[in-house]
Amino acid sequence: MSINKRIAELIVQLGDTENSFSKRLGASSSAIFNIVNPKGRMSYPSGIVLEKILLINEPAGRVSAEWLMRGEGQIFSDADEKFKDPSFLRNTITSLEDRLKKLESKL
Repeated sequence: MSINKRIAELIVQLGDTENSFSKRLGASSSAIFNIVNPKGRMSYPSGIVLEKILLINEPAGRVSAEWLMRGEGQIFSDADEKFKDPSFLRNTITSLEDRLKKLESKL
């Protein structure tokens, strides 16, 4: 599957139209039309468009760079792995508790 078809699939998965997807990215509707619509030029997306696509963050996760660029794996990557690490969470909670105590002592 080409990158153009993967972007078209992403639009469907997000429940967007070409127009709403272009607004989501802050890109022109003609640029998205020319990337995904068979009636367009089927041009390759610019680096700026690719970067904006990779910044899409949905409840399912971020758009996977591996999927977008190579067609490998899932459309959305899992949530950031560091949040699954119990020691990271424990350290973050401890740090927040320390900050809270300092703020409370200043009151």
